[in-house]
Amino acid sequence: MSHDNSSNNNQNDDPQVILNSRPMPTLLMQAEPRQVVTANESACKLFGKGLSEMEGYRGGQIFDCIHSFTEAGCGLDENCEDCKIKNAVVDTFASGKPHTNIQAVLDIKKKENTTPYAMVISTEKVGKFALITVIKYEENP
Repeated sequence: MSHDNSSNNNQNDDPQVILNSRPMPTLLMQAEPRQVVTANESACKLFGKGLSEMEGYRGGQIFDCIHSFTEAGCGLDENCEDCKIKNAVVDTFASGKPHTNIQAVLDIKKKENTTPYAMVISTEKVGKFALITVIKYEENP
C-alpha cells in the first residue's frame, strides 16, 4: 500500500511551518547579506515586532542593539568586532558548526532609553541558512 505524502512534504518544506513548530524564539538567517529571512511566532512576540519588521533586517536590528543604529550598521560597526553573538553566527556559516549557549550583554535601545540586556543564543546551520535560537533576552539585573 502506498501513501501520497506530497501534501505533508509541502508543509514540511515551508520554513514558516517548521519555525513555528519550534517552542523557542527562532530566526532563520541567510549568509550574504547576513539578514533574517523569517522568524517564528515566538520571536515576533519576544521582540514585539511583526515579520515585516524582521525579514530582511540584520540580527542586531531585530534585537534593537544600539550599534545597529550607527552609520556603519549592525555587524559592521567597530563595536561589533568582538560581539560574541555576531561571531558565533559568522562562524556557523563559515564552518557549519553549531554554537550553544553563547552569552552576551547588548545595549538595547527601546524608544529613547538604552538598557543592557542579557542575551543567550544558539546557532545551527541548516542547508545554506542558519537558525538562531534565542534562549534569553531580558534586562540585565
